[in-house]
Amino acid sequence: MIRFIVTATAIITSSSAIYFYIFHERLSKRITHKSHLGTLSAAPKPTSIKSIPETVFSNEYFTIYDHASKSVPRASLPSNEATDLLFKRLVCRNMMAFSRFPQALVLAMASKTPEQKQSFKTGYLAALDFEVGDLVCGVYRVVVRRRDRVEFEIKMEAIDFVQGRLAISYEESSSQGEEGMVMFSSETVMWKRADEVRRMPMERPWLKWMHETAAWWLMDSGVRYVVELEG
Repeated sequence: MIRFIVTATAIITSSSAIYFYIFHERLSKRITHKSHLGTLSAAPKPTSIKSIPETVFSNEYFTIYDHASKSVPRASLPSNEATDLLFKRLVCRNMMAFSRFPQALVLAMASKTPEQKQSFKTGYLAALDFEVGDLVCGVYRVVVRRRDRVEFEIKMEAIDFVQGRLAISYEESSSQGEEGMVMFSSETVMWKRADEVRRMPMERPWLKWMHETAAWWLMDSGVRYVVELEG
């Protein structure tokens, strides 16, 4: 019986690993993505995130950067709603979806203050306009809010040697004689002092893989969500 249980567990674990590997690969083909490991160059800057301190763009800091985006024709989005309102819907939907992820459940269990605990609740997230100062899922504090972007400071007490940003944004473009496009993007950057030997979460391969899978799925499914709103 013990041998059967061990064998069955091994089969289930292997099958799950294969499924998520295939899922990750399929997601990578449905969105545009890039990543960077090392020093962020000051010129040209590889990111559009506005709130990263200038000092981080130097060899004094070691950084991890991840970018995911998906473009759709503006005509495929609901015509009765402005793009900035659709963008807010996407941010709201994605943060509510993230609040149910295993990573968020761990963050929720580690929450200490009433503000942190409240920031995971669906009703709270659904009512947000994502204004500067708003807290989302315990560790994401809004530091920049514009019509076309939201930037969150990432602050985790358990790993206080790490700082970071999460930015969600969109950009509209069109060429003469061509249909306008809207590109939705998600960017994550984390940094630490270059002489810091402790590893950031995304320096660990399995956590980086989990982050990519989550970020890519949120971008892919979030864009699909706003496309389907009209129906």
